[in-house]
Amino acid sequence: MRAFVLSGGGNRGPLQAGAIKVLLQHGIIPEMVVGSSVGALHGAYLAAEPTLAQAERMIQLWRDAGRRKLFSNSSVRSVLKALRGSDHLADNRRIRAYIEQTLPKHARTFGDLRIPLYVTICHLRTLTLYLYGDDPSAPLIDAVLTSAAVPGFFPPTYHEGQAFVDGGVISNLPILVALARGATEVWALDLAFEVDTAASLKGAFEIAGYAIKRPLYSLALRELEAAVQTPGITVHHIALPAYANLQLGDFSKTDAMLAEGERLACAYLAQPRPNEVRYPQRYTAHTLPPGPPGAHPFV
Repeated sequence: MRAFVLSGGGNRGPLQAGAIKVLLQHGIIPEMVVGSSVGALHGAYLAAEPTLAQAERMIQLWRDAGRRKLFSNSSVRSVLKALRGSDHLADNRRIRAYIEQTLPKHARTFGDLRIPLYVTICHLRTLTLYLYGDDPSAPLIDAVLTSAAVPGFFPPTYHEGQAFVDGGVISNLPILVALARGATEVWALDLAFEVDTAASLKGAFEIAGYAIKRPLYSLALRELEAAVQTPGITVHHIALPAYANLQLGDFSKTDAMLAEGERLACAYLAQPRPNEVRYPQRYTAHTLPPGPPGAHPFV
């Protein structure tokens, strides 16, 4: 069974949408989709109608997103929210309304979808992965919004006093979920893959984000490594590293990202490397920079 595994990546999602379009153009059609965060959003649209026409509609939705101003990234408003003790900095009501308007009308539960979809969320207190997709009556839009609830940025989903957030906290490239549900051929569209951008980081949010994302990506690498070592499994790891420092709420690069996603997918298909894991830059004791006086790398 062929599965698309779609990572999270926020408003860098156009890279993934462009890559999805290319795969469908080449007749690579999913029989299952597994997604985290923005990958869950793409997964909902794709599982509702796994067609090239639907991929084109997804691309148009990204072009519309900036004009509709789905959420604000105002730093002043965010600071005020934080000072007042809010559990989130940005509202997701516009995003909910947008999904409700644009998702195919027949697709409101997981049972309405044309192909299986699995969506990851995270129980915040225990950092445990929870999974939507096995219950056909589960509400689709609620699942997608919870999977995209970046901790601290978007509001968590509460159930019986427990908070559930972005599935990418635990599994941002949920390949093992796909294998557990029967996938034998995986196309992993990886927005979390990053080239080394630390030298160009600016501002507290970028520095904090990089410090969090890089260690979390080691979890995705473990899933990739486990998958490629599993007999009978074929994994296509398509890294989509561009625009790594794009600020949340910035939709000005949408067309450029769509084109870059298409280019990266075409480049992979021209020279496919099944069961080869791509790695970010790795450092050795000889390539690491010197530390502050008295500090040395412990490698």
